[in-house]
Amino acid sequence: MLTGLMLTGCATKQASSQTPATAAASAVADRAIEVPDVVGLTLDKATDKLKDLGLEVDATDVNDDKTIMVKKNWQVVSEDPLSGVKVAEGSTVKLGVKHLTDETATPTPTPTPTQAVVPLVAPAAPVVEAPPVVVAPAAPPVVEAPPVVVAPVAPPVVEAPPVVAPPAPPAAVSYPNCTAVRNAGAAPIHSSQPGYGRHLDRDGDGWGCDK
Repeated sequence: MLTGLMLTGCATKQASSQTPATAAASAVADRAIEVPDVVGLTLDKATDKLKDLGLEVDATDVNDDKTIMVKKNWQVVSEDPLSGVKVAEGSTVKLGVKHLTDETATPTPTPTPTQAVVPLVAPAAPVVEAPPVVVAPAAPPVVEAPPVVVAPVAPPVVEAPPVVAPPAPPAAVSYPNCTAVRNAGAAPIHSSQPGYGRHLDRDGDGWGCDK
């Protein structure tokens, strides 16, 4: 009986010691929502998933700050708060998105410090003397031959035809009588032959010295 009274008194004391602020914080903690991982999803699916849990969504283009029109054409590349963090119901999750045709902006990787490499010094190579340079004798200057002058071809010589002198007219022949005609071998002599004369043709028949 005494033990029951003591337990009842302790519970009453603990209930009376809890303030309204503590009670409100405890109630908020009971309604905390764990942010899901939506990176890689299209914006329409990520929005539906977050709003089903009672969270608000604020999406921003991470490349060119373009206006988001059709959510299914955008992909989530970052989220704030990160997945796994518990937030109060109605909290806003900020999503960084890129258009499906854009390249994803990747952060510049931080270089990992490495141990300094000690350069290896190679031993000096022996100096090899180059053989003496033999200078070839200069070639004699090229003497250009004088241009060949081609003499013009003389036209062919056309021989003139031989000049044929016209025959000399026969010398006038005259016979004083028929004896001379006979001595010249011209008897009888016709009127058409040179040397004919009427004194040689007594009968006038055109033939002289015919008798």
